[in-house]
Amino acid sequence: MKMKKINPLKRLDLACFLRSQLYLAPVLLLFYQQNGLTIADFVLFQGIFQLTGILFEIPCGYIADVISKKKVLVLAFVCFFLRAALWLSFSGMYIILLGELFNALSRAFLSGVYDSYIYDYLKSENKTKRMLKECGRTNFAMSSGAMFAAVFSAVLYDRYGTVVLLSLEFVLTLVSIVLLTTLPNPPSARPHARTLKEKFVEIKDTTVATIKNPNINVYILYSALLFSTTSLFCWCFQPLLKMSAAPVLMFSSIYVINHALRAGFSFHVNRLKKFFGFNRLLVVTTFLCIYSFACMILSFHFRQPNVAFICLIFVCIGIGFQLAFAIANINHIHNYAMEETRATISSVNNMLQQTLSGISLICFKFVIEPGSGTAGLSFASAFSVFGAFYLSLFVLLLYIIFKRSAEHDTEHTPRTAC
Repeated sequence: MKMKKINPLKRLDLACFLRSQLYLAPVLLLFYQQNGLTIADFVLFQGIFQLTGILFEIPCGYIADVISKKKVLVLAFVCFFLRAALWLSFSGMYIILLGELFNALSRAFLSGVYDSYIYDYLKSENKTKRMLKECGRTNFAMSSGAMFAAVFSAVLYDRYGTVVLLSLEFVLTLVSIVLLTTLPNPPSARPHARTLKEKFVEIKDTTVATIKNPNINVYILYSALLFSTTSLFCWCFQPLLKMSAAPVLMFSSIYVINHALRAGFSFHVNRLKKFFGFNRLLVVTTFLCIYSFACMILSFHFRQPNVAFICLIFVCIGIGFQLAFAIANINHIHNYAMEETRATISSVNNMLQQTLSGISLICFKFVIEPGSGTAGLSFASAFSVFGAFYLSLFVLLLYIIFKRSAEHDTEHTPRTAC
C-alpha cells in the first residue's frame, strides 16, 4: 500500500535509476575482447546496435499509442533483463551480437514511450507545464544510476571479473520490472487506425507530417546529428583509453564524470533553456560539439593517459549540453504534436537519431579499418574528416533555423501607420 502512495513518476524514476546501473558499460570493450572481438569490431557492433533499433523505433512508439504505455515500459525492461541473462549464460561473438539486439529492442521501447507516459500522467493531473522538469528528472535518474554503478565498476571488475557485473545488472533489472508493474495506466488518446494496413498508413502519414512540419523538422534533424556525434564520442572513449594504456580505474572515472555531468545538465535543463533560449542553447551546444572533435583529435594524436583523461572531461561537458538540448527538443516536439500521434512522433525522432548514429559509427569503423588488408586512417585523421563534415551540416542547418526565425519575427511584428 505504501508503494501505491508514492508518486508514480517517482516510482518510474526509481525504476530507471535501478535499470541504468550498467556495471558492465565502463569496461564493455574489455568484455568484448574477452570474447575475441577487436576495437574496430567494438565500434562496428555499436553501429549495428544503433541501426537495429531503427527496426523497432516507430513500431514501439505506435504500440505505445495503441496499448498501455505501462506494458510497453515493462517490455523494455524485460528485453534488457534478457540481455543480462544471455551474457551470463553463454559467450562468443554471436552471443554478444544477440545481446546487443535485445538491448536495441529495449532502448526502442523505452525511448518511444517514457516521455509519452510522463505527458499522459501529467495531463491526467492537469500538470502538463511540468513536462520539461519531469523529463529532466527522469533523465537525471538514468544518468545517476549509470554514474553510481561506474563508481564501483572498475574495482569489481579487477577483483571478480565480468560475471559479478552482469549478475548485478540481472538482479537490479528484475527489481525495476517489479516496480514498473505498480505504475498506474493514465488515460491517453487512441489512434484511429484499427487494421494492420491502417496502422502502417498512419505511421507513414505521421512521419510525412513530421517531415513537413516547419516547427519541428529541422530541429529533429539537428538533434539527431548532435546525438550521432555524441554516440561517436562515447563509443570511442574506451578505445582511446585502451590505446593510451590507461588503467582500468580511468575507464570508470571518465564514465562517472560523463554521467555526473549528464545528470546535472538533465536536472537543470529548464534553467538552461530559460537562460539561453531554445535557439541560443542550440548554438552553444554546436560550438561545444565542434570543440569536442578537436579534443578527440588531440587525444588520439598524443595517446597519453593524462592528456586523454583531461580532453575527455571537456568532451563530457559538450555531451551534457547535447543531452540538455535533446530534452528541450522533446518538449518542443510535444508542444507541436497531436495527442494521438505523440508517441509515434517521439519514435520518429529517436529513429532518426539512431539511423544517423549507426551510419556514423559503421562508416567510422570502415574508415579506420577498411578490411582486405587495406590500411585505414588513424583515429585522429578520421575525427578530423568527420568533424569537417559535421561542421558543414551544422552551418547549413543553423542558417535555415535562423532564417525561419527571422521570417517568423517579421510576420508577427506590428506595422505602424505612416
